[in-house]
Amino acid sequence: MVIMESLSILLSSSPPIQNHPKTLKPATISKPNSHISKFTFSRESALQIPLSLVSKNTTFSFTTIQLFTSLPCLASETLTSQTGQVSEKINLESILVSIDDFFNKNPFFVAGCTFIWLVVIPLAEEYLRKYKFISAIDAFRKLRDNPDAKLLDIRDRRSVVALGSPILKMFNKSVVQVEFSEGDEDRFVKNVLKNFQDPANTTLCILDNFDGDSMRVAELLFKNGFKEAYAIRGGVRGKKGWLVWFFCYFFL
Repeated sequence: MVIMESLSILLSSSPPIQNHPKTLKPATISKPNSHISKFTFSRESALQIPLSLVSKNTTFSFTTIQLFTSLPCLASETLTSQTGQVSEKINLESILVSIDDFFNKNPFFVAGCTFIWLVVIPLAEEYLRKYKFISAIDAFRKLRDNPDAKLLDIRDRRSVVALGSPILKMFNKSVVQVEFSEGDEDRFVKNVLKNFQDPANTTLCILDNFDGDSMRVAELLFKNGFKEAYAIRGGVRGKKGWLVWFFCYFFL
């Protein structure tokens, strides 16, 4: 009896028991190393990414890096080229300005240089050139005064028969006749060389009907070994040619 009373007292003093659902979820207890497990999981998931995606991303990243790293170089090269062009333009303008100032300050010097360049030098070249035109009287004087001077008649046979060749017996010389035909220069040069033993010391005076081919022949023979070669201006039948001069000199 006493035991039953004590048992009822204990039950009445204890807190009432609460009703709980049939399935209870276990309480989650945070562990101190939970971030390590998350890192491990993320690492494992990263390893499961396809290699193709990784390679594509890597290529894109490298291309982007190269593009951005090359942009400063391109900019510097552009600036350098522009600076070089500006400096060249400035140098050219300064040179032109200095030349213009020199011309303005020295007009007589510039005029003298221009005269020498356009007149004196061409005349000197013409005078010193070893093949050129000479008048009939100058050719006559060369044949008379120079023992190495010879007369070369390049006319065709009809012209030679019709008018004949100049007579140089007074100088103890004879006229060499070799017909010249355009387009057969090699044969012509060979035939001329056969008639002269020492071309390097021979001065030729070349006679044509007029003077159409004589200058060309003079240049050709000079380049083939003759000392000098002169084309008689006017030829035989020209207004100031050999016949006119000869008639005026001996009969007037």
